[in-house]
Amino acid sequence: MDSYMVAYDISDPKRLRKVARVCEDFGYRKQFSVFLCRLSATDFVRLRSRLYDLLKLEEDQVLFIPLCAKCVNQIEAIGRPTEAHDAKDVVVVV
Repeated sequence: MDSYMVAYDISDPKRLRKVARVCEDFGYRKQFSVFLCRLSATDFVRLRSRLYDLLKLEEDQVLFIPLCAKCVNQIEAIGRPTEAHDAKDVVVVV
């Protein structure tokens, strides 16, 4: 399993909600448009595919930022507390 920070900028509110729901299936929200996901290679392909089908490529953008285990454990937050990466079980719904 690899860790990814998934961040998006979606121009249409309806598509934005759909993208957020898909991301919730694969990880957990760190901020409004940022998710932390632990994904197998298969889950990574599924997530990309589901998001690709929702996006307008000329208007929207999704970033998949790979994070090493050391990087994930060094995530810091200022302000509102954040949960540890493995604090919750994540259920993947396909």
